[in-house]
Amino acid sequence: MTMNSITGRRSGYTFYPTYPDLRQYTNNFSQENFIGNSQFGKVYRGIREGRQSFGEHVGEFIVKIWEKDITLYKVLPGDNERRFVDEDTLYRYFRTHDIFHPNLPEFLGFYLNISHGQLAMLYGMKPLDTLHNLLQKGLKQAHGLVFLLILCSSVFLALFLFLKHKFVLEKVIKQIAFSGSLSWPKRINIAIGIASALEFLHQIKDPLNPPYLLRNLCASHVMIDKDYKPVIYDFGMISGGILTDRRELTNQYVDGCHGYIDPIGARPGAWSEKCDVFSFGVVLLGLITNNVYTEEDFISGKPSVHEWAWDEYRKHQSHSGKQNISLVHANIESEPLFYSRDGIKLTNLAMRCVEYVPLKRPTMKQVVSYLLKLQIVQGHGNSLGIDQIPRGDHATGLANKLSGFSRVMLKRSDLQPMLSWLNEESGVVRSGRSCPSAIYSKILSLYGQHLSPFVFWENKLFKSHTSPKFQAGKKSLTDGHKAIQVFSYEDINDLTEGLSEDNIIGDFEFGEVFRGKSVGKEVTVKIWKDPEFTGVTCEYERKLWDELVLLQHPKFMRHPNMLKLVGYCFEGKQLAIVYDLKPLDTIHNLMVKDNFTWLQRIKVALGFAVLLNFLQCTEPHRIPYIVRNIRAAHIILDQDGFPKLLDFGKLAGGILPERRWDKFHRKFDAGYANYYIHDDGSFDRKCDVEAFGVVLLSLISKRMFVNEEGASEWAKEEYKARLSVPGSSRSQCLLVNQSFMTERGFNSRDGIKITKLAMRCMDFCRLPTMKKVVKRLMKLHAVQNYGDELGVKEMLS
Repeated sequence: MTMNSITGRRSGYTFYPTYPDLRQYTNNFSQENFIGNSQFGKVYRGIREGRQSFGEHVGEFIVKIWEKDITLYKVLPGDNERRFVDEDTLYRYFRTHDIFHPNLPEFLGFYLNISHGQLAMLYGMKPLDTLHNLLQKGLKQAHGLVFLLILCSSVFLALFLFLKHKFVLEKVIKQIAFSGSLSWPKRINIAIGIASALEFLHQIKDPLNPPYLLRNLCASHVMIDKDYKPVIYDFGMISGGILTDRRELTNQYVDGCHGYIDPIGARPGAWSEKCDVFSFGVVLLGLITNNVYTEEDFISGKPSVHEWAWDEYRKHQSHSGKQNISLVHANIESEPLFYSRDGIKLTNLAMRCVEYVPLKRPTMKQVVSYLLKLQIVQGHGNSLGIDQIPRGDHATGLANKLSGFSRVMLKRSDLQPMLSWLNEESGVVRSGRSCPSAIYSKILSLYGQHLSPFVFWENKLFKSHTSPKFQAGKKSLTDGHKAIQVFSYEDINDLTEGLSEDNIIGDFEFGEVFRGKSVGKEVTVKIWKDPEFTGVTCEYERKLWDELVLLQHPKFMRHPNMLKLVGYCFEGKQLAIVYDLKPLDTIHNLMVKDNFTWLQRIKVALGFAVLLNFLQCTEPHRIPYIVRNIRAAHIILDQDGFPKLLDFGKLAGGILPERRWDKFHRKFDAGYANYYIHDDGSFDRKCDVEAFGVVLLSLISKRMFVNEEGASEWAKEEYKARLSVPGSSRSQCLLVNQSFMTERGFNSRDGIKITKLAMRCMDFCRLPTMKKVVKRLMKLHAVQNYGDELGVKEMLS
């Protein structure tokens, strides 16, 4: 066992309990062991007694159970399994790479039974309660004590006290409530711990991956241990890092955590680090005001904590006309270590965190620095145990002072969510502070062409002056998932007429592809075969989840060469996806057929090159997408002859994890290409260029190749044979099948150019980019003269 220098925590072994074990540890999931609800399930206190054996945990811990059916929203098939696998992947990666933080959970083990939908995660800590329960518990206990007092007194005296001295009873209730609740130093300790954990997640640096975003921080997801240390234990909506980047996805719901989730982030494609800042601001408001938001409050339509806080803040401003406003509860102010200046600072910090314009919010790094400058921390840091805390991945000391929230430096990631919000037609705007000229110029240079003329006027930045009634809840679930149909495996059988052999189109690397019919409409159905052991947890399920993410991303949904999603099936080990595609056939099946004409082949080559170029030309802050298993069987044509990529089983990069640490993805037995692997384990897009060259050579030669070696060897031998003919030269040599030379649209110069291009794509030393490949194909005689027939405009749109 080794001790981590930051956390003092042991990085040990993974514990694999059985389901009967979980029942035993939680006393059959009894109410006495029940701690609270998380966004996607329930949390219990677990106890394991006996002598500790090798690699096992003894004592108290947390058991988190995922549930299929929650009263407030419906969990779609596979949702919980995906969240479970993401969380397990994250913990394993952190532990392998010695990434720890004291306010993130210690992963002990898990229980997974996908066939029965039973999922559980175990965390090593001695739980006291959730922050949500602790903030509520004092008041509930106080009401109970008063009720007992009234029962023990005479009825008349109780009525007299209640009717004549109601204000006295209310005061007594409050005093008793706060006497048994979290003290002020503990609240500060909790706030700093949560902020430090968020800063840590936002600043874990990996040049190949975006930052981690929690996206569902709330008081119920913060567990307080018996030393009053906060631990964020739920990662059901985490995005980025080594996991899928879900910031821009439009089709995701955010039910639960009502009142905590940023209303701007809950809108399609507007998630950023500032969403976590907003949620932290709501948690901080709860800590200083003892005000928490419940699901019952949401159902009844009660204003959220941040809406209530803005109303109170503006009332104080209108009455006093000053900025020195404190929303700290009056009973907290009477505590010994409370300083009025800290109350003002914390109120200001919380209100800045819950600003409705994300640009106005600080970063979590600034938040932590600000918290460490509180008077209670400066004067009593040693006794509170918060004089030293981890500062992200590379931060040290108390660097980067928080000097004015209204002048936060702009980044693209910060600005884009704000612009998405400002452009909403329903937004109510008013004149705000002047935007600094340097920032104003930067905004215009980056986004000026996209801005509404009403956003900027006389160098004024507009912002909302009211609390928008955005509900991140049922509406987004209904609207977001309306277009995605969930199929049972019985439905899949019906679509394909019992998986009839007559409907089989062909195989892909991990299963079979079928023609299907849905409500009189032809579709394509892809079914994963029941996998053998792959060495990676839920490997085939991951492929399904990755594909669902891609096909619901706005960028992919708009591309003409991407498949359109109808729905999916996730039923135990039965996995399938249904596409809105009336299929013609795969390239593998059409390759050697005479009725697959020269112009049709040029159309396929250009269309697929355009698609690969689209995948490889990602945003600057992302690595390009790499397909890694391109072959003829994975390219399917629609009825108009446009090519679509059929298999995404090894796709990596972009919004998907690069997965250079995933051993299964290093199997090179199914695609065309030699895989170029760098020292860090990452793959190069050269493999896709080479695989495209093999497909291109197959298209023009009417030959099928098993891999790039077979294609290259055949091409070299064929070159030698044709160059041996008297009068032939290398500059005039072409590897085009003789049958094409009499077809409409064929040009001998095209044959020479496309032969050279295919050979160049398979030459490791001279590999072109896909952008250059597209340019060369666009110059072909067939494309220039038959562009309308080939649908070039549709491909490039």
